[in-house]
Amino acid sequence: MTSVRVVFFPLDRKLKLTRHAWSQRTIENALRIGAEIPSYARAAESFTALTRVSMSKSSMQRLVNESGQLLVAHEAAEARAIVATPKATDEVVWRERVTPASEIMAVSSDGVMINIVGEGWKEVKTVSISAVTHTIDASTGEREVALTQHSYRAGLWDAPTFAAHHWAEACRRGVDNAKTIVCVSDGAPWIWAIVFMCFAVRVEILDWWHAVQRLWTIADAYFSSDDEAAEWVTAQKAAFAESHLRQMIHAVRLLYPRGRPLPEPVRQAVGYIFRNRRRMDYATFRNAGYPIGSGTIESGCKTVVQARMKQAGMRWSRTGAQSMLALRSLLLSDRWHELRALAPPS
Repeated sequence: MTSVRVVFFPLDRKLKLTRHAWSQRTIENALRIGAEIPSYARAAESFTALTRVSMSKSSMQRLVNESGQLLVAHEAAEARAIVATPKATDEVVWRERVTPASEIMAVSSDGVMINIVGEGWKEVKTVSISAVTHTIDASTGEREVALTQHSYRAGLWDAPTFAAHHWAEACRRGVDNAKTIVCVSDGAPWIWAIVFMCFAVRVEILDWWHAVQRLWTIADAYFSSDDEAAEWVTAQKAAFAESHLRQMIHAVRLLYPRGRPLPEPVRQAVGYIFRNRRRMDYATFRNAGYPIGSGTIESGCKTVVQARMKQAGMRWSRTGAQSMLALRSLLLSDRWHELRALAPPS
């Protein structure tokens, strides 16, 4: 058997060249284009046109997968470590106390489907974390809520694995040190189970538009006129805004008196509102300056996942999808510079 000797020249080390014969900066730039443009072929063409460095579609895809997997492994180790139970023989190492970006920190979670080769449509679980700030509207003098400094983590994980990543990202942002933690999401039970595990003290808020969607479900099932349905929904939205949920339930009873069975969509909508009633004190939330909408995570699912990974005809390997999700989460969290701390592909 003939042995193969790997030769690495001193100048290669000085220039930080990898086995690809590209500098780390060149790799970072290629990865950024590969993560931004929703086609490996067009990403490779754009990189070549911009840098005059030849890059094929397959090379771009391989580079993204290799570097993405390094990031995936790094984040997985971080998530495992932060939830691991220390052994009696372990040396106690206190986690660094991170100062949050604002006194109020907002946390939202959601899922979005992508097509995985051999598996079909699978859910990408995503968490977004944001700083909550306030501005004063010059014309009305009212306080307005703004969410800034967003960060994301997304993956093809089951709920327990996602919970560890959820907590790791929260700790990285110093959420546990915030004065107030506001969790705004839809009514999915798995989301609130994770919130319960991660944050002992928090404010739970059902996303406003998910609540309003249930009003439309009820109205559409009863009214034949769009105008009548819209009028009814507008009245119930006003009740929601003032935290008068009983008024809304009474309005439903006027449509469906006792003894008259509720259509299944209406029954489910009323059940959804009832189960989440303690998360719907919107008047109190608004007065406290809390966000009541989960637009950040809705936008995050679109920008982190769908914009790059849910184009027409796209199908992903599980490994390739996870690599891309890790890179895009890093990029859209304004942490791209952290790639330099990872070892280059070898």
